[in-house]
Amino acid sequence: MLIFKNNIYDRHEFGLSQYSKTQDIEYDESFNPLNLLSAALEEEKDVLDFLKRQPIEYWSEDSKNFYPQSHKSGNQLIFHNLLNALKKGLDDRDTWYEMNTYHFCFIYDLLARFTFNYNHDNTEGRLNLLPEIKGKPLQIGSFIKDYFFNTVFLINEDKYNSLSRDEKSEMGYECPCQFAVINGLAPTKKEMELKLFQGYPYSIYV
Repeated sequence: MLIFKNNIYDRHEFGLSQYSKTQDIEYDESFNPLNLLSAALEEEKDVLDFLKRQPIEYWSEDSKNFYPQSHKSGNQLIFHNLLNALKKGLDDRDTWYEMNTYHFCFIYDLLARFTFNYNHDNTEGRLNLLPEIKGKPLQIGSFIKDYFFNTVFLINEDKYNSLSRDEKSEMGYECPCQFAVINGLAPTKKEMELKLFQGYPYSIYV
């Protein structure tokens, strides 16, 4: 199971009061973050297979278009490895896994694209992907706010590198591998893997 800021496997664990509110109460009550991530990761396999079939001279430009943030430190092989790790972690209901900035950055890119395509699809297409929200538009901003620890990977590298350690800590920028992602360093094999977490990652107190 993947560890986000809040538990995507049980959104109602401590009630919905801690989550962002939209203007649609029915949407807030029926939205299922696990289904969203599952659908997005499943669709991503087809996206990567499509990109792989394109002429090699288009790969660089395609990566920038499909992965606006992740392309700086990734390529198709890296994206495949990240996707496989995330799908395995998401489906493993016996173990909790920690993600690093490479994983969050990749998820951000694919969710942004998935949301754009979903919101521009017809009602039938939306219902096939996420039937629980009854064809309503996805509010991806709420998901990012509720489930991402931070979006440090969106910061310009010059601005990030100018911050002191204390400033980064005060702003909540403490996710592993953030320096490497922001500065466009390719991940090692270990950095593409999920980290095993012992115990339960969420507070039992409301």
